[in-house]
Amino acid sequence: MKRPSREFWVRIAGVSVGSLTAAAGINLFLVPQNLLTSGVAGVAMLVSFLVPIPAGVVLFVLNLPIFVAAARVIDRDFVAWSLLGMLGLAGAMAATEPLAAIRPVSDPYLNLLAGSVLVGFGSGLVFRARATQGGTDILVAILRRRFAIRIGTALFALNSATVAVLGVVYGVEPALYTVVVILVESLVLERTIIGMDANKAMIIITDRPEEVARALLEKVGRGVTFLYGRGAYTRRHKKVVYCIVTVRQLAHAKKVVQSVDPQCFTTVHDVVEVIGEGFRQSPI
Repeated sequence: MKRPSREFWVRIAGVSVGSLTAAAGINLFLVPQNLLTSGVAGVAMLVSFLVPIPAGVVLFVLNLPIFVAAARVIDRDFVAWSLLGMLGLAGAMAATEPLAAIRPVSDPYLNLLAGSVLVGFGSGLVFRARATQGGTDILVAILRRRFAIRIGTALFALNSATVAVLGVVYGVEPALYTVVVILVESLVLERTIIGMDANKAMIIITDRPEEVARALLEKVGRGVTFLYGRGAYTRRHKKVVYCIVTVRQLAHAKKVVQSVDPQCFTTVHDVVEVIGEGFRQSPI
């Protein structure tokens, strides 16, 4: 029998730690203030506020039909790991439910921030393990695979209905707090997924393209591509230098380019995702 690989245990650790972190954030900081998290977990929390059923149990029941549908659309490995993530979150929510009685923080704003950061970070760890916690996460993963939509943005859009119901039941103030919770969660989630080393694309128009390219290759250590352009006014053909760098390399790369050609024209753009040699593959 083949022994589980190191990658397998790394993914198990990511799902386990992420689920516990998210559940602790929910029960320690959000539940005492009647605030919701995002996705089906938020719906489960709302149901548990209204009826005496543990949120973890509701989460499991709500996810069953979603996983049945997902099995027909998404590959089995992704579904299996997402099922593990959903079970992990449901179990962690049930295990950490007594934490809601501790109420370590009384200020609603601090509860909001602490809870949303922990949930976003925990969910991000699960996504980095190439899994989800079920529910809308799976729907968002499908959207990302087909349309390259940002995960955090899509999750925020899918949570409007839950917030509206919360507003009707508990009033406008908790609903508005929850909007902020979901927004912060989405930002922390996406930053956890892509890491602090986000990527930038540099487009450099210069009269010394060969020298600029050589400097970027040798001093920054990033690949360079020549694009061929034509000036609208001069009608001259020229090479345009295209290079993708990490945020940490950007300042150094700009300095290198300026040292070669101080008169060059450089634009810097955000890059959502980079797939290829020298860059980490997106977890989802």
